[in-house]
Amino acid sequence: MIYDVVIIGAGAAGFGSALTLASANDKFDWAKNKKYLMLDNNKSDLNAGRYINVAGIEAINGVDLLNNLKTQLKIYPACELKDEKVLSIKRVGDIFSIICENSVYEAKTLILATGMHSFDIEFDEVEVKDNIFAPKPNKILLANENNKISNEVYVAGLASGVPSMFACASGDGTKVACDILKSWCGKVAIVHDVKA
Repeated sequence: MIYDVVIIGAGAAGFGSALTLASANDKFDWAKNKKYLMLDNNKSDLNAGRYINVAGIEAINGVDLLNNLKTQLKIYPACELKDEKVLSIKRVGDIFSIICENSVYEAKTLILATGMHSFDIEFDEVEVKDNIFAPKPNKILLANENNKISNEVYVAGLASGVPSMFACASGDGTKVACDILKSWCGKVAIVHDVKA
């Protein structure tokens, strides 16, 4: 199976992207039957945090917040979440081959939401730079222009250089998803929940 989008990283930015993309499937004809995959090795910083100052979210520890996000994602069967460590990515024509420890996946579009600690995936299209926006030294970002690394390769969240805040990372992931939706339908596309 070739996924329409593979998201690497299941933290705030990864879930922001996944929830936005998957929620479009039932709302727009051009998004019907799109398939998404989120790959993560459970190393998100969310595991170690406690979140008190996030608008709309009551104080919660990161493990519980991640569990809530995983439960929320199950509302959208168009997106799968798999526990995988990505080792390398290769572009073959218009398709990306994502090589993991246990499997190989294929995608038309990639979102790298891997955080700011390191980028250990072998991928020729990525330039790792010092993150001058991080509050601590030795953090990285992936060189990008408005979240785009190259054709059909996006970066979201802390890896793109946004401030190290849940709301910033989640919003950046959502913005990247909206950029992808726009590329599919040819105009600004956003997905809102509406009253039933």
